[in-house]
Amino acid sequence: MGLQLHGLTPIARSDVKHSPHSSPREYPGSSGAASEEEVSTIFGPVPSRRLGRSLGIDVIPPKTCSFDCIYCESGRTTCLTLERQVFVPPERVIRDLRSHLSDHPGQTDILTLSSAGEPTLYAALGDLLQMVKGIFPELPLAVLTNGSLLWDPVVRKDLRWADIVIPSLDAVSSAAFQKINRPCGGLTIDAILEGLHAFRKDYRGQLRVEVLLVAHHNDHPAELAKLARVLRTVGPDAVELNTVVRPPAFPGASGLPQVEMEGALAHFAGLNARIIGSYQGGGICRPDDRLDQRILDLLGRRPCAAIEMAQSLSVSPAQMEQSVEGLLKSGSIVAYSHGGALYYCLPTRGHQRSRDG
Repeated sequence: MGLQLHGLTPIARSDVKHSPHSSPREYPGSSGAASEEEVSTIFGPVPSRRLGRSLGIDVIPPKTCSFDCIYCESGRTTCLTLERQVFVPPERVIRDLRSHLSDHPGQTDILTLSSAGEPTLYAALGDLLQMVKGIFPELPLAVLTNGSLLWDPVVRKDLRWADIVIPSLDAVSSAAFQKINRPCGGLTIDAILEGLHAFRKDYRGQLRVEVLLVAHHNDHPAELAKLARVLRTVGPDAVELNTVVRPPAFPGASGLPQVEMEGALAHFAGLNARIIGSYQGGGICRPDDRLDQRILDLLGRRPCAAIEMAQSLSVSPAQMEQSVEGLLKSGSIVAYSHGGALYYCLPTRGHQRSRDG
């Protein structure tokens, strides 16, 4: 019998049995070589402003999520759900990881389960994290999550294998939560907060909470004070303040200037809070015959500027410029300006071009 919390019941496919034992299981489609149609579950490294060169692990179909956040850099949610599924077998992820790390040695600082959707919707999450830590123990393993499924004890147990878990918490008042995060029906902020408290109690890794501030939505002093009070009861290892930087799903979602971010930071005194800064990357530049495909894989998850892609993928700015120009001419990518900077993304990316909702 699944846990019921505020009218919610954890949902998982019937062909996945969750077990407290530590041995990974075999999943449908876990054997055999890769087919030509398969898209890699690995992307990047992504130029992360908080984690460095973050090699992404993506096991969620775009754009499958429990939220439809107005600020999401991955575009509009097309499948709004709380149903957990094994979208790809864990063994395939391991195969993709082995291949990438062999082809691109020394270019990864951390492995990060992230995606254009919500990673905890992956029903084989615990097995995958355990396998990754066992095979690649030298690399830290992080999970970026919106925290929406932490009320599920199975999800909390799955996450115990990660070194770092970074759930987001953008608001604690119901009105602001609904306006910014636009959650799946039945999902309440009370359920999320209970789950976050329960996870903090049992999790032994590093818990960082991200707060993303959207101008005129959750940046009012009263809302920030409420949020800080709740976070003090949770007791995370750190709080990371972020704002809209890349092109958002809804053009009405705009970021805060630095001076206002610093003012917001004052509300989180005593919480080891910081403002996430700009990405600082670099390293040895190497020619890359597969650069076009790696750019497409990266932009399939998030918009990026050319310089951050060059730094993250360890290629020269000249090589990046050449590839970007070719991809623009072929129509494989598009460019548009946001916040005075030029970003590139795939032409099919689900952004609203006019105010919606």
